[in-house]
Amino acid sequence: MRSRALLPGLVLIAAFATATAWADEETVKTNRTLGDLGHNINQAVADTDANRVTGRIVEEWSGTKFKFDATGAPRELTTQDVENLRVKKLGFGEISILLALAANQTDATNAKSVNAILSMRQSGTGWGELAKELGYKNLGSVLKSVKAADKNLSRFAARERENAGKPDKMAKAEKAAKPDKIEKLEEAERPEKLERPNKPERMERPQRPERPGR
Repeated sequence: MRSRALLPGLVLIAAFATATAWADEETVKTNRTLGDLGHNINQAVADTDANRVTGRIVEEWSGTKFKFDATGAPRELTTQDVENLRVKKLGFGEISILLALAANQTDATNAKSVNAILSMRQSGTGWGELAKELGYKNLGSVLKSVKAADKNLSRFAARERENAGKPDKMAKAEKAAKPDKIEKLEEAERPEKLERPNKPERMERPQRPERPGR
């Protein structure tokens, strides 16, 4: 009888242990997934002008308001905000994850500021633990934002590399075409050879009259 009384308690303990293990597994998975996405973004824009990438990130988050500190009012992201995060040694991948975590918090009343989340991150908290502390039950919205950032910034960087090579190609093509163009231009501007007027026929001298007596 006593063992039967203990059975419900053991079931609850087992369920709690299973739930805890599942939560830990999800946290580890989140750390790995977000870490990989951040690394991909950093690699994609590694050789791209940082100012151009900054501008692109600001453009991507246009219309979204962030709370940057506990006392400040929510506002849109600016170039200076991204540059400030860069000064704090964050790569563009980490910045994308940080902004996604800050922007997608479900509880607007208790939402933490960007700077507060950054402080937690810099203290050694993993992305998965951060998400849990921010109250995320489902990271679908965060992952969607970071994956979109990865895709958009990768495409942007590829276009930048393509455009960077165009001036050299155009210059080479122009240089190769110049001799023919110059030659044709010179021919067009060269005056036609003037024909010399025909010399008038030499007039015969009139014969002198013979002197009388000859």
